[in-house]
Amino acid sequence: MLNEDLKKVIGEARKIKLEVFYEGKDISDYIHKDLINFSQSDSLNEFDTIELSLENRDRLWMNGWKPLKGEKIEAKAHLYNWENEGIISIKIGIFYIDNISYSGPPDIVNIKAISVDITKDIMDSKKNRVWERVTIKRIAQDIAKSCNLELIFESDFNRVYTRLEMKMESYFNFLKRITKEAGINVKLYNDRLILFEEEMYEKKKPVMTLSREDLKSYSFEEDDTDTYAGCKISFWDPYLEKKIEMTFMTKKRSGYKRETQRILFINEEKCPPGETDSQKRAYLSKIAAKALKEKNKNSIKGNISMMGKEKPLSVGDTLNINEFGQFNGKYIISEITTDFLSYDLSIQIRKVLEEEK
Repeated sequence: MLNEDLKKVIGEARKIKLEVFYEGKDISDYIHKDLINFSQSDSLNEFDTIELSLENRDRLWMNGWKPLKGEKIEAKAHLYNWENEGIISIKIGIFYIDNISYSGPPDIVNIKAISVDITKDIMDSKKNRVWERVTIKRIAQDIAKSCNLELIFESDFNRVYTRLEMKMESYFNFLKRITKEAGINVKLYNDRLILFEEEMYEKKKPVMTLSREDLKSYSFEEDDTDTYAGCKISFWDPYLEKKIEMTFMTKKRSGYKRETQRILFINEEKCPPGETDSQKRAYLSKIAAKALKEKNKNSIKGNISMMGKEKPLSVGDTLNINEFGQFNGKYIISEITTDFLSYDLSIQIRKVLEEEK
């Protein structure tokens, strides 16, 4: 009776419970007591990963329970009375085992899995292929179809190519290479091939404001490595028989005296679309702006740690950072590592350049 009365006064304790399915079978109860670590890393420009470590006292995970690469793990987390009374469920996702390791004593098994089926053709198989008169979106459509993936394309800039050649590369590495030039990110998640511009996410409203009291720890830095005040792009046009040059400048670089200059030079080899000088200049200016933004985007960055919220944070979300002086402003989340035993978050952020004064 006393316990029931206490529950009415203080409510149930805050806790988190994991639900884990291995090849479709619920193994939550089997692993609950042996689970040492269960964490997820979510990156803006990669695939998601999970890592779980378990006690292996009876060495079952070396024998009858030994995992196989490519086997599927699906996980959910249930928050009990976290910020409010009640239960909130979070879908962690579907992952495929790609690494198993053992250590001891004490005997421990460590399992890592990624958010793309490793048996699909996009990751490892190296191929030769040629595209002509094609856009990035069309290339992504062809690759998604070949690998039986759903394509999500979120970009205002659909770069055009006269000819592109893939030589003994995996589809994934090839896409990463050509999209970086166009300022587009590539992500693999839950059998989806996702191409998106970070700039589109940067323009979204912040999902929350964080101050010093919201954080367990923080660090911020200004990084000079490979940052530029402007970009000069040039292209020799064989049809117009002349050299086309354009210079694209940013606002003042954060942390520099106004007169400090460093120019990024690009000798563009791929023929820009268009028939006239002005059409080609407009296209080249887009390439220069994308290249400059890619170089400068990490000039102000930080790492913060905090307790997770009922509404999960995701990479690509933006945050308002407050009470940190010159580091105040709008940031985009580039990577999150979530400890699902404590529901603590380690978050990498970078400042949205347009927010700099």
